[in-house]
Amino acid sequence: MVTRANRDILTGGKKYQQKQAKKYGVEEVVFDKKAREEFLTGFHKRKVERQKKAQAYHKEQERKARIEERKQLREQEQSKFEEQLKQLREQRELFEKLNSKDGVIEEKENDQQEEDTQAKNGEIEDEWNGFEENSEGSNEASNEALKDNSEDEDAVKGILRKKQVYKVDEEAGLGDVIVDKETEVTIESLDNPYTTAISNRSIEALAKANNVNLDKSDEVLEGSIKRAKDYAKLCGVDKSKQKPKKKKFRYLTKAERRENNRKQKLSKLKSRRQGMQK
Repeated sequence: MVTRANRDILTGGKKYQQKQAKKYGVEEVVFDKKAREEFLTGFHKRKVERQKKAQAYHKEQERKARIEERKQLREQEQSKFEEQLKQLREQRELFEKLNSKDGVIEEKENDQQEEDTQAKNGEIEDEWNGFEENSEGSNEASNEALKDNSEDEDAVKGILRKKQVYKVDEEAGLGDVIVDKETEVTIESLDNPYTTAISNRSIEALAKANNVNLDKSDEVLEGSIKRAKDYAKLCGVDKSKQKPKKKKFRYLTKAERRENNRKQKLSKLKSRRQGMQK
């Protein structure tokens, strides 16, 4: 075995360190100005990215919470519906049993009543002999009533223009005044004769008769609608949908994060317990 000199032993640690530095060391250090500039000027950009990621995370958590709530509501409604359905079926079975018992009794009573009524009707039919002579008179009366109704309907149809005849029955109370025995009066509507004459014409003729310019109809309509909206806003009646103010994003505080985590844990525990009970 070759013995090592003290010099070799003492300088062995330094050589080992140099050897390891060469093995794992960096051969060349390159300085990139663009990367340095991007790092120094990108603080705001990175902050905005972190905010966007946080917003997306919170939205996803809210969506999952809403889904879980809806699921729980559906399960509760389903359980209530099943309980009500079960109660209704039980009540229906009881009702059918009671009806089956009552039905037998009612059938017996109805049979007995029918037998009694048939016996009574047989006796009445043997004794009754009326309404034979007056049948023709009743038919004539019904025909006269139908004629009177048709005359009244014809009179109503000419309500816009009709004639009425007035007769003088007592001439003694009038003295020496000369009066015709019959006076005929024609009643007409109070419509404008010019407008009624052109009622069957086109819309343009009607507009011309009323001094209306159809070319400006759209402008007049828009103006009237605008005035109505302004007046509604002035009176406070306007119900137009106002855009809700956008809520400014902010990071949750430590207490809020703790509360949200507690709620999530409670909801998970409830869902687990419900699953185990089922």
